[in-house]
Amino acid sequence: MAEPIRVLVTGAAGQIAYSLLFSIAKGDVFGKDQPIILVLLDIPPMLPVLDGVVMELQDCALPLLRDVIPTDKVEVGFKDLDAAILVGSMPRKEGMERKDLLKANVAIFKTQGAALDKYAKKTVKVLVVGNPANTNCLIASKSAPSIPKENFSCLTRLDHNRARSQVAMRVGVSSDSVKNVIIWGNHSSTQYPDVHHATVHLRGKEVAAYDAVKDDSWLKGDFISTVQQRGAAVIKARKLSSAMSAAKAICDHMRDIWFGTPDGEFMSMGVYSTGNSYGVSDDLMYSFPVTIKNKTWQVVDALPINDFSRAKMDATAAELIEERDMALSFLSALQDPGLCRDFRVLVQRSLESLAQFGDKLSRGGFNGVMTEFQEKLRQQHENSMHKELEKLLSTAKGAEAEVSRKDFEGFKQLFHRFLQVKGPSVEWPKINRPPEDSIQPYERMRAKPLPQGVAASLNKLAVVKLNGGLGTSMGCKGPKSLISVRNENTFLDLTVRQIEHLNKTYNTDVPLVLMNSFNTDEDTKKILQKYTHHRVKIHTFNQSRYPRINKESLLPVATSMGLTGENSEAWYPPGHGDIYTSFYNSGLLDQLIMDGKEYIFVSNIDNLGATVDLHILNHLMSQPAERRCEFVMEVTDKTRADIKGGTLIQYDKKLRLLEIAQVPKAHVDEFKSVTKFKIFNTNNLWISLPAIKRLHEQNAMDLEIIVNPKTLDGGLNVIQLETAVGAAIKCFDNALGINVPRSRFLPVKTTSDLLLVMSNLYSLDAGSLNMSEKREFPTTPYVKLGSSFTKVQDFLQRVESIPDMLELDHLTVSGDVTFGNQVTLKGTVIIIANHGDRIDIPAGAMLENKIVSGNLRILDH
Repeated sequence: MAEPIRVLVTGAAGQIAYSLLFSIAKGDVFGKDQPIILVLLDIPPMLPVLDGVVMELQDCALPLLRDVIPTDKVEVGFKDLDAAILVGSMPRKEGMERKDLLKANVAIFKTQGAALDKYAKKTVKVLVVGNPANTNCLIASKSAPSIPKENFSCLTRLDHNRARSQVAMRVGVSSDSVKNVIIWGNHSSTQYPDVHHATVHLRGKEVAAYDAVKDDSWLKGDFISTVQQRGAAVIKARKLSSAMSAAKAICDHMRDIWFGTPDGEFMSMGVYSTGNSYGVSDDLMYSFPVTIKNKTWQVVDALPINDFSRAKMDATAAELIEERDMALSFLSALQDPGLCRDFRVLVQRSLESLAQFGDKLSRGGFNGVMTEFQEKLRQQHENSMHKELEKLLSTAKGAEAEVSRKDFEGFKQLFHRFLQVKGPSVEWPKINRPPEDSIQPYERMRAKPLPQGVAASLNKLAVVKLNGGLGTSMGCKGPKSLISVRNENTFLDLTVRQIEHLNKTYNTDVPLVLMNSFNTDEDTKKILQKYTHHRVKIHTFNQSRYPRINKESLLPVATSMGLTGENSEAWYPPGHGDIYTSFYNSGLLDQLIMDGKEYIFVSNIDNLGATVDLHILNHLMSQPAERRCEFVMEVTDKTRADIKGGTLIQYDKKLRLLEIAQVPKAHVDEFKSVTKFKIFNTNNLWISLPAIKRLHEQNAMDLEIIVNPKTLDGGLNVIQLETAVGAAIKCFDNALGINVPRSRFLPVKTTSDLLLVMSNLYSLDAGSLNMSEKREFPTTPYVKLGSSFTKVQDFLQRVESIPDMLELDHLTVSGDVTFGNQVTLKGTVIIIANHGDRIDIPAGAMLENKIVSGNLRILDH
């Protein structure tokens, strides 16, 4: 009898292995005269279970089974192997993102590949079963450079068998009557089960599968989706993944490797793609049709591929390319030789059995293992990030180095919290509507007469405008605050005029503070010279500058502290929540406190309704010191246009800002409900300066992180970690919401907004826009201009003069449309120019409740 061969099964205490081991030991895989030494690898907590598996194998009294070796050590498990069946992997758990699954399995299969390279025979045949099987197989092969890549394959035979079975049941024959089905691509829901080259033995002859089934729509529809989703269907039905069928497929796969495929038949197998004839990208583990002889596989070449198949094959290849690139970026971060040692125990604890065998142990053990594993990954990411930040700082010069170091301290804290936070930051059942007295109506404050000493209150106020944004969304270069919005006045002009009017009227000294970003600082400072003789002191400070993060490697994109060339897209200002840190670091916070300022009024510079309101200021200043509000958020009633806006809730007995990004997916529609959540944040905020100082020095500003994904011009996917200024409401004492009129929320984000503020709907008084008294209703019309109007320059060219909109309710414009002089719009007006058409609204036209189509027909609406 032949010498025994050593066969390793990982995840050996799991349910797949339990269904598999008997068949291997009985001779169903490697032959009826081939003695076997079974090596069973699993995690330390599962060794007692493995002892039970060993006893059962022994009790089977199988003549071919020479020895069974249970172990949790890779140096024992991978030694002198002839065959390795890698069943164990990190399973995907609820709430686990795909990148986290890949990251965990890259570490596992890098270590297993290295163990194969070090301990196994160079002729070892390796089958990867643990998902994502294709990419895990690729990582293992790359980590075992001394073993030929042709010795590695991944399991798609289960999908192959499923496809055979579906066709056989459809036709009414046994499954062995169906031959040469193909599984192309990934073992995932993008796989392509293909029967264009399959045959069915039907009534004594071989018939093409399409002719046997006689239902093209089924073969191109339900058949494909059934095979693709079969694994999920099994899990849904039995609450566990496929085990018996997976074990059978593993046996089929390895038996074909050992003994070859039958003449005239090919099987599906995930193999190395380099050099294939089907146009599939190189360097993937892609499932092809293969034949096998002498333990060597060969892709079946020259099969004709129609357009339908080509599209499906390309789609699954695209997914594999994305997985591969993501996995390789993780692999490059794990090249530290010591890291393999760090991960060894974790690898052994990450096998499939932990998630599938023993309910009580599985639940408790898995959570502990995941926590430990994720902590290792978190530490690795954090250490790598710190090293890269130090490299960047080494390129900074002079004063920039100190400023950047302070910025990076804030970024490190944000990145640390980002790595720890998973899933929604609120528990939905704990959300309550705010108490009635926590959101007060503005009308109640306005009803109180202003005191004689209003000037004293104004002298304790500073106005802060958030001025970090560019005008790129409206097709303008430079700071958005420098766009002309009304009578040649820019946002900044109007702001200065508003504050100057206050100072002149009440003989006060209310300063203007601009929070710039590195994008807007230089241009803003140049323009500030024009206000030298205005009665407004203007201060500036800069938001922090944070590095954009590669979405896959979680490392900075920047190569130096520079802002040009390859680094032109590498940096970002981290949202207006950064105001607390950057304001403090600038020294301006302390300076204003020394000047006797107690509050700041913070708003977006493009919100033309955000002016200093003396009634709100009086309410703040008139409260007893022990009850004085440290934070006031102006909110206003939601409309259908505001359903995504942040709202105030009560959470853990505190007012809290709830943003849509924090809402669990199951409750997003509820969040958007105008009935339940009736108000939204205007981002007009009144904040106590001493409270900001206290909270910052106590490091008590724990603002929710906003993960903002971006795609750079070159196609690189990055993330920005940001925070929102309003999220700090939960940190302050005696916080309050004030329900203000809609007129205090007049943002100009698009040219549709610009059309409104430039029209006769508003009058301009000392820098402030007020709704015209001639408008019968105080509501703002709904205006939506099409893409031809997106850029300010295009908008101005298409609108010869701003239409009369006093009686307008709704305006929609789409396509190539222009407006002549002195046009009047009333009621609901819809103007749509179809592609290739042009509509010129003539001078003096009056449109009331009209739909205007491509040939200028005017229809009653």
